[in-house]
Amino acid sequence: MARMSQHAQGKAPSKRRHVRGFTLAEILIALALIAILAAVLLPTVAGQILKGDAARVMQDLDAVRSGMDQFLADVHRYPGKYSDLTKAVVANDVADHSDINGNAYTPGLAGRWSGPYVTKDTMSGVVETGFGGTIHNVFVKRPNTNNVDYVTVRIFGITEADFLRIDEQIDGPSATATIAKETGLFRFTAGVVDTVKFLATPIQ
Repeated sequence: MARMSQHAQGKAPSKRRHVRGFTLAEILIALALIAILAAVLLPTVAGQILKGDAARVMQDLDAVRSGMDQFLADVHRYPGKYSDLTKAVVANDVADHSDINGNAYTPGLAGRWSGPYVTKDTMSGVVETGFGGTIHNVFVKRPNTNNVDYVTVRIFGITEADFLRIDEQIDGPSATATIAKETGLFRFTAGVVDTVKFLATPIQ
């Protein structure tokens, strides 16, 4: 039997296709365009992330201050701990439940607790916030320049540069970084662990 041709078998003759790759010049141009886009976009993206962190810290501190005010209205004492705002206080328990002056809550005052007064709960005694900072569970008393003591919230782990970003939003622009760190409601103390102090509520 005669061998059938490729056309008779319904197969077209194979053609070798030549695939063209990218030239070195084209690759270099693409890399240059990517580098330009990155240089333009990365500062904008980074700036938005920093604004988001600053806003988170401010929202958390505002929530704590509002919670303190509601706690004071119900219990008639200033809270000694962040956890007093999230869990019902226990009467006559100075070790774990005492007001900012170190006094135990009486049964009558403890019974007035109707929280929680904040939505975020403590994790291992701290509350995470922006810039990788943590709000410490224990509040402290700190005097303001008007010699009035304030219930003060401490935040650990925020750098001086990040503090200044937040301070401008809370206390407004300052002439120098030193003034910003030592005055207003938002303070900064450098140390082994940098500490930010927010004078949340005056003790009256």
